[in-house]
Amino acid sequence: MAAHRTTEYAVCALVVLALEKDGGKIQQAAALARSSGTPPKFMEQVLRLLGKGGFVVSRRGAGGGYELARAPERIRLGEVVSWMEGGTERAIGDGVPSREWKILRDKAETARRAVLEKETLLDLAEKVQQRMAVRGRGSEYQI
Repeated sequence: MAAHRTTEYAVCALVVLALEKDGGKIQQAAALARSSGTPPKFMEQVLRLLGKGGFVVSRRGAGGGYELARAPERIRLGEVVSWMEGGTERAIGDGVPSREWKILRDKAETARRAVLEKETLLDLAEKVQQRMAVRGRGSEYQI
């Protein structure tokens, strides 16, 4: 099952926000876009979707930007993926008129969701932070 690129950008932005959560630092859309290699205008759209899903909140004014709407340990990656992908499935072979293919695809989707439901945003952020520490990158987020 391939993740939508929009979903990948959303997860990257959430990881950066989770890593900044302890410092209480609000991130601007442009900085989040740089961290994930996302075009800035597209990142703004992704952040609006994340806001509608209750994952981030925006702060207006000087020094404004985005921060997590709740603690990263309370955000399940499966919830993020479901929200960003609108509950739809993507798989190679869609449209193949085969009951067996549909059954197999449904099993794969169930397994994918089970894995994502076990992981929180905090789990992923900690893994990214550990990888950065091993590489000696400090707080340079490149997801």
